[in-house]
Amino acid sequence: MSAPLPSPPRLVVPPHGDEVLPWRRQDGRRSEIDEYTASIPPLIAGLDLAVPADLLERCRAAQLEVAVLERRRADEVGVLEPFLLRTEAIASSRIEDELTTVDQLARVQHGLAGPRSARTVMGAVDGLRLLVERGARGVELDDVLAAHRPLMADDPYERHDAGKLRVVQNWISGSDRSPLGAVHVPPAPARVPELMDDLVAFMRRTDLDPVVQAAVAHAQFESIHPFHDGNGRLGRSLINAVWRYRGTTTRMAVPIASAIVADREEYFGLVNHYRTGDAEAFCAYLAEATARSAVEAEVSAQRLAELPARWHEEVRPRAGSAAATLLQLLPSSPVVDASDVARLTGASTARAYATITRLVEAGVLRPITASRRDAAWAAGDVLDEADLLVDRLRLRRMRERATQDH
Repeated sequence: MSAPLPSPPRLVVPPHGDEVLPWRRQDGRRSEIDEYTASIPPLIAGLDLAVPADLLERCRAAQLEVAVLERRRADEVGVLEPFLLRTEAIASSRIEDELTTVDQLARVQHGLAGPRSARTVMGAVDGLRLLVERGARGVELDDVLAAHRPLMADDPYERHDAGKLRVVQNWISGSDRSPLGAVHVPPAPARVPELMDDLVAFMRRTDLDPVVQAAVAHAQFESIHPFHDGNGRLGRSLINAVWRYRGTTTRMAVPIASAIVADREEYFGLVNHYRTGDAEAFCAYLAEATARSAVEAEVSAQRLAELPARWHEEVRPRAGSAAATLLQLLPSSPVVDASDVARLTGASTARAYATITRLVEAGVLRPITASRRDAAWAAGDVLDEADLLVDRLRLRRMRERATQDH
């Protein structure tokens, strides 16, 4: 059950307006409605946001957890950053019911064939990486459009509009034929360019608490819904982009979607509630989810750091052997084929295959392809940690709710 919404809010934005517009089907057929009501989000670029002291304290506590994660794991960024990007994209896609397995994604990341769902998640990884990297200098509209392109590149219906602001009306839930019964009808397409310019200006401010700024930016983006599809995944990527711009993170992405997927109905409800003018509820939610994410990401970082020693104990390779070398490199290069093993260890092709066989028998590697021609293997402990992180966050959230109920 979703947590009750705070009342009354103390951190407010102007509530969304609306306008009644005529509705006609694009195919010219008779429609079930003649008109519909579209939302008009407020302009927020210059909004004065007075953050209550207790909310500000929660936001700063969340930022402290992120800072601790980065400080403790700075030397492991080569392992942890790719893991967090991959984990965040998988979880963000699951929120939208775009499901793939870690092995399917690994195949696609290695340049091998995979299902469309895995290619879509790979697009989410690329889009998130792009926004976080460019976020260091401040996100521009062109960056948002560029991040949308890989996200939609493999969608047979949306790829032609990838990287373009929508020019048709869209809506969330309800009928497939019209906005009848929709949960939210975003603004008319003619309003989108101005609203996106305003949002970009808001994200480039430096006078706001970064958690509050990221929360409002995300909720506003979802209200605008500037693309026909992919808005949820791209909007969540903006959270990490804002944090990179503000210096909340410097080398890692926070796996915030991994926390959200554990209670996505509450998340959806709070994003929808933002449109009433209540910014406080979602800001508080994001602060708490961020703290949980950072704490559990630290657990994952520790587990990943311990893997080579654990594997070494199980395999007991000869010092200086290809197996011994590869065990140290698998956390940062968890997907390999025979040529990768030869390149990484300096072994011959025959020795590379022998090493792979030995590590498969020891349970360190597992095959992720059925074809012998394009055979590839993955360190299962590294890939599976993404799912374990989500599971820990779900259990943590369940315990918190149980405590609140009592």
